[in-house]
Amino acid sequence: MQNEFRDSRRGDAEVTAVGLKRGAGARAAASDPDPATGLRPFFGYYGGKWRDAKLYPPPRHETIVEPFAGSAGYSLRYASKRVILCELDPVVAAVWKYLIGVSAREILKIPDLGDDETVDDLGLIEEARWLVGFWLNRAVTRPRRSPSKWMRSGIRPGSFWGERVRNTIASQVDSIRHWKVHPVSYVDCPSTRNATWFIDPPYQCAGKHYLFGSEKIDYAALATWCRARHEQVIVCENEGATWLRFRELADVKTTRAGYRSKEVVWTSKKP
Repeated sequence: MQNEFRDSRRGDAEVTAVGLKRGAGARAAASDPDPATGLRPFFGYYGGKWRDAKLYPPPRHETIVEPFAGSAGYSLRYASKRVILCELDPVVAAVWKYLIGVSAREILKIPDLGDDETVDDLGLIEEARWLVGFWLNRAVTRPRRSPSKWMRSGIRPGSFWGERVRNTIASQVDSIRHWKVHPVSYVDCPSTRNATWFIDPPYQCAGKHYLFGSEKIDYAALATWCRARHEQVIVCENEGATWLRFRELADVKTTRAGYRSKEVVWTSKKP
């Protein structure tokens, strides 16, 4: 599987909204996360939602469930909520389990990586190597072993593994001790009532880059499953998706120069 992706299925980059629909989406765009609970990304991921999260309706419940967790960008915005992550990719799930349990001190002990080194040279446990690997390039689906050309250029040191990233992660791990992660498919995600379901699957037309990508998803079955969720449901997609009746959300920048992604969304009518 290709490891270097410079774009994003839905914008792991600076986001510019143009023409948000009026209503809940517009109100969400105007709201900011609680500075006491809103967190920065623990790792970069192809299609991450951290910058886009403000475009979506805020959670109406104390529990947030992300059945396609990835880097959990929506939950990071509301980190003090009861967060349940489900992730079928065993590497991503293991990184989340590691982050939920690791101490800040252990994070601060993880060294920098030289331009000619690989994560195997660091003498770390597997999960820590994977964490560092996600920071060696932008918007990847699998952790890298060595620094990308972008990282080696040194132009944006805060965007890659180093002191700033290490300190940020260390300062945040205590804020997700209450989070839960399950290494399962969306169909096996724990059922819970009074929850906000933030459903962000690989996109139907642009989600082929994942270990469990769009070619492995039955979107008709996924649509039925989404409609059957209790309470608030938010489903993310890209223009061209047909498996639910999506409406326009925003036109966003991605990490690929000059490329924009037209985001769409489906929300339930349940309270």
